[in-house]
Amino acid sequence: MSEWCVENPESIPLTLDKSQYQHLIDIEQYLSPLADKPSTLLILNQKIDIPDVFLEIWGHYKLKVCADGGANRLYELFGDDESARSRYLPDYIVGDLDSLKEDVKRYYRQKKVVIIKQLTQYSTDFSKCLDVIALHWNSSAFAQKVRSSTDENHSVELYDGLAKWREKLSDKSGIKINTLALGGINGRFDQTIHSISQLYQLSSNESQFNLCYLSSTDLIFLIPSQGTLLTYSKKFRHECIGNCGLLPLGRPTVLQETRGLKWDVGNWSTSIEEGKVSSSNRFVGEEKCLLKTKDSVVISVEIQMGNLKRFL
Repeated sequence: MSEWCVENPESIPLTLDKSQYQHLIDIEQYLSPLADKPSTLLILNQKIDIPDVFLEIWGHYKLKVCADGGANRLYELFGDDESARSRYLPDYIVGDLDSLKEDVKRYYRQKKVVIIKQLTQYSTDFSKCLDVIALHWNSSAFAQKVRSSTDENHSVELYDGLAKWREKLSDKSGIKINTLALGGINGRFDQTIHSISQLYQLSSNESQFNLCYLSSTDLIFLIPSQGTLLTYSKKFRHECIGNCGLLPLGRPTVLQETRGLKWDVGNWSTSIEEGKVSSSNRFVGEEKCLLKTKDSVVISVEIQMGNLKRFL
């Protein structure tokens, strides 16, 4: 079949059958996850440049983890306001700790934050944080042991103890951990690419992570193949969502069908190498948008941060 593209009005109702998609993503739940589901806020080593939004999001996530120098960013956010700083304490600080400032480490250690050093250079601080997140949610024995340990490294072997401990997990519950990573996109380009690679690596059915990145301008997450329905409220779309882009960063692929974009396409080949990418698009489906792709693609959704706080 030949490819096609159609321009839609600014708002269109959509009626879809469940047989048209296999995956359902509520965009607003990336920012306000359901209270009865495991959720983690992961703070990476970049300046927190949306402080008001960050502090609102904080309360919606059950577990807070800093990746190494991410603890510096959290500490510095509060300036001289010690009262506020003491109210926003992470549960874990994890990494090789080469970026963690001594005074920051000392402060959080005094506040009983669990600080776990992992020296291995065969995994990134990001991956080490994923290990501790998985262990926290799947192993009550792990959480209890590190909390009660008086050992400097909380009874975790210094080189790669987290990874080895995680290998022993036998949990088959299939729980999904909603994980919002703050940072990871705006800094060094190689680290940005690594962040994107994690979206693909964690996309298998066996993965426990629903991962999304929040930058100062966008939500960034993965659209799996086999058909995905994105949902959002009318008010959220009008006040918070700007442009969006469907980005074939893993491999060239085909946008088999979209419904609910300003420029809907079908049988549309997309490739970074060929410069054929659906960018500067936007949602016009009143409350939903259907995306069917041959392979998984990254989506960036522009967020109007000035309005977002009202929805948190």
